[in-house]
Amino acid sequence: MRYSIHKAWVAISLVVTILTAIGCGGGGSTLAGGGIGGTGITAFGTITGFGSVFVNGVEFETSGTSFDVDDDNTAVEGDLGIGMVVTVTGILNDDGVTGSADSIVYDDEIEGPVSNLSEDVAAQTKSFNVFDISVVASLSSTAFANTTYAGVADGVVVEISGFVDEAGTLVATRLEEKGLLVLGTTEVEIKGTVEGCTGDCSGAFNIGTTDIVYDGTTDLTEMPGGVVSNGQFVEVKGILTDASSIDAIRIELEDEGFDDTTGDDKVSIEGLVSGFSSIASFNVAGQPVDATGAVFTPASLEATLADGMEVEVEGPITDGVLRAIKVEARGGDIEIEARVQSIDTASGGITLILHPDNLTVTIDSQTALRDDTGVEDLLALNEINAGDFLEIEAYEDDASGDLIATEVRRDEIDDDVLQGPVDSCDGSQVTILGLSYTLSDGLTTYRDQNEILISPQTAVEFCTQQGDTGFFVKVKDELTTDGVADEAELEN
Repeated sequence: MRYSIHKAWVAISLVVTILTAIGCGGGGSTLAGGGIGGTGITAFGTITGFGSVFVNGVEFETSGTSFDVDDDNTAVEGDLGIGMVVTVTGILNDDGVTGSADSIVYDDEIEGPVSNLSEDVAAQTKSFNVFDISVVASLSSTAFANTTYAGVADGVVVEISGFVDEAGTLVATRLEEKGLLVLGTTEVEIKGTVEGCTGDCSGAFNIGTTDIVYDGTTDLTEMPGGVVSNGQFVEVKGILTDASSIDAIRIELEDEGFDDTTGDDKVSIEGLVSGFSSIASFNVAGQPVDATGAVFTPASLEATLADGMEVEVEGPITDGVLRAIKVEARGGDIEIEARVQSIDTASGGITLILHPDNLTVTIDSQTALRDDTGVEDLLALNEINAGDFLEIEAYEDDASGDLIATEVRRDEIDDDVLQGPVDSCDGSQVTILGLSYTLSDGLTTYRDQNEILISPQTAVEFCTQQGDTGFFVKVKDELTTDGVADEAELEN
């Protein structure tokens, strides 16, 4: 399925990134062949750690790996960063959590100036445009390089990596500041469908509302016959000469589609679900998926899978469809922000201090670890200490009831936050994951799912708005924590 340029070129370009990596080296199988004690795999997802490179829960050893970062095939591992969406081709060991990378390719989704910046009421997400593309960056889930969440502002040039949602918005997993906009000097990159010309474009065309101008000095070696034609999907790198015009330095054709795998080879893709009609028919990062034979983690995901959810799917591709053998949640509806009481490095358990009791979460090979106390610092479990303040996304395992962390971030100490399924809400307190918080009229601020103040501001009205089942609530217990919810917000 091909989407309009204004809404979902990003989904196409994510698949293009996979193709570009797979296509390097010419013909033959699309994947690295399975070796002794291993299986050929292509993993497409965010980098969650180093010391090797961690992608989609696999630790890829990188001695002998070739790196390509934004078309620079002389790149090294140090050019990669947390949150970059990359394609790894290599071998997956029999243990399923380690392997070796033959190649790692990174290609940003867009680079250009921020415009039309706005922020949500809770000051947790910023929305803005880069050219025609809508982008969302999150305080909690976007990795920031050379800047911070607070530093994202109109006129700043940013490079974005991430995933597209059903509405065509690019959800940033990484945002890197490249400097302030200087017309006639600033380099930018954009991807999209060639429009606005007939046949050969003769030096000018459009991508959305952006004008592209090129001449004999423009590198067209990656264009068939050195010609740009209407309807081609391309990537353009060039100089921004005004708010909507680029002088192209290089134009490359971006292929679409995904070849079938062979033998035991498989593909692992992380991304947002779109086009969902059933578990037999949906897309992840633009790739059609059939998950009728898959194992879902957590098991409840099979019944709740929907557009916009972040998942990882893995399996072989036949007739252009990924036949998933597993589908795993990569986000989490449960959020915890609190100080650490203790760490069990053997089991991967982190116990957090909340009022009136503690909660324990477990990290596994899929958990992304990040240190937000410094820009782009890495984090390992054995580097977490008692007293550290952590921001955690997690889900509840259906079988064991354990909380499994999908992302752990260390940050400066702040208010306690707990978001999860409501056990009860009786007009005087709300209980979430077994922990009860007092609702105090006059002290607690109540908001609905759209962050709009509930009227009247009473605990009874708040609990009434929840409905019977299926609701999540986020409570904030401000410093110093006392078990009274300073804020209570409905989440779904």
